[in-house]
Amino acid sequence: MDFKHCNTINNWIVFNTSFKIFQTKMNFELLQILLNIILITTVLYIICIIAFTVGLYNLKERFFTFNKKINVKVSVLIAARNEGKNIYKLLQSLYYQTFSKELFEVIIIDDHSEDDTKNIIENFIKEKDINIRVFEAENIGKKLAISQALHLANNELIMVTDADCELENTWIESVVNFYYEKKPKMILSPVLLSPANNFFEKIQVLEHLSLIGSTAGSAAIGFPVMCNGANMAYEREAALEVEKQRHDFNIPSGDDMFLLEQFVRNYGYNKVKFLLSKTAIVKTNTCKTVSEFFHQRRRWVSKTKFYTNWKIISTALTVFFFNLSIVSLFVSAFFIPALWSLYLLLTLLKFFIDFPLLKNITTFMNQSKILVWALPLEFIYPFYVIFTAVSGLLINVSWKRN
Repeated sequence: MDFKHCNTINNWIVFNTSFKIFQTKMNFELLQILLNIILITTVLYIICIIAFTVGLYNLKERFFTFNKKINVKVSVLIAARNEGKNIYKLLQSLYYQTFSKELFEVIIIDDHSEDDTKNIIENFIKEKDINIRVFEAENIGKKLAISQALHLANNELIMVTDADCELENTWIESVVNFYYEKKPKMILSPVLLSPANNFFEKIQVLEHLSLIGSTAGSAAIGFPVMCNGANMAYEREAALEVEKQRHDFNIPSGDDMFLLEQFVRNYGYNKVKFLLSKTAIVKTNTCKTVSEFFHQRRRWVSKTKFYTNWKIISTALTVFFFNLSIVSLFVSAFFIPALWSLYLLLTLLKFFIDFPLLKNITTFMNQSKILVWALPLEFIYPFYVIFTAVSGLLINVSWKRN
C-alpha cells in the first residue's frame, strides 16, 4: 500500500473518530436539554396538583336543609340530539325533584334529532304535571341550542345539564340553597360517570374523577380552570350580558369552557364557586367503545386552541408537557437504556402526586373501590393525553354528527 492510500485511511479514521466524539457530545447536550425540560415541567406539575389538592381538601362538603323562605325560580336548559334511549331517564329525574314544581321550568331544544327524542318528550309532557317546553333548534349544534334556550328562559337562575344524564332528586334544591347562601354568578357541581363494571369503564370513571377533583380544587383556591357542561348553573341576567361578548359560537365545542372564561373575565374568579355536595351530583354514561371515548375526548381537546384565559392555558400546557416528558423518556429509553429507571421513577412520582387528589374525590363520590386502578392508569395516561391532544387539535370534530 503506497503512502497516499495510507494517508487517506488515516484521515478517514481521524474524521470518523472526530465525528463520533462530536455526535456523542451532541447527544449528551440534547439529553441534558431534555432532562432540564423534564425537571421544569415536573416542578410546575407538582405545584399545580398540590394547589388543586389543597383546595379540594379545604373545600367543605355541603349539607342542606331546604329553606322554604327561598323563592328563587329556576330554568333548566337542555340540548338534546338523538337521545331517544336516554331522555326518559332524565325526564323522570326532573319530575321527581324535591324542589317545588311551581318554581322551576324545563326548556329542551331538540337539535335536529333523527330518532324519537321529541316524541318521547311530548308524550311525557302529556302524562306528567311538570312545566316542560320543547322547541326545534333554530341553528345547529349544542352551543347554539343552549343559547336559544337561554333566551326563552323566564327565571332568575339557569341550570344546565345534558340529555343523557340522571339527576339526584335534590339536584335543583341543593343548587338553589347554595346560590341563595353564596350568591355566586356561576356554580360548578360534580359529575359522575356510570356504570363502572369492566376495566375500560373503571378507567374512564377514574380519569374523569381526576378532572372533577381538579375542577373542584382549582375553584376552591379561586383559580377555576375547568368545568363540566353536564352540571352548571348561573344567573340568567349575567349569562345574557356575557353572551353579548362571546365570539366562540362558530367553534363546534366548548359551550361550558368558553362560558367559564367569559364569566371570569366579567365578574372575577371569586364569583365562580364549586358546590361539593352528594345531593347535587349528576350522573352520565361511560362510553361503550374506545372509538366513542376518543371522539368525545378529541372534541373536548379541540377547543383548547381557542382559550384566552392565561390560567387555563398555563394549566393545560403544564399537564401536556409533563405527560409529554414521560412519553419522551419512554421513547428515549429504547435508545438509551439507562433512561428506563428515570421513566419508571417519573411515572411513580406522578402517581404519588396525583393520589391524594384521587383519594379525596373518589371517597366523596363513593368510588373508593376503583382507586386500585390508579397505578395502572398512570402508565396509560401520558400516552392517552398526548394522542388525544395532538389528534384533537388536528382533526375536525362534531357533536353527535351535527
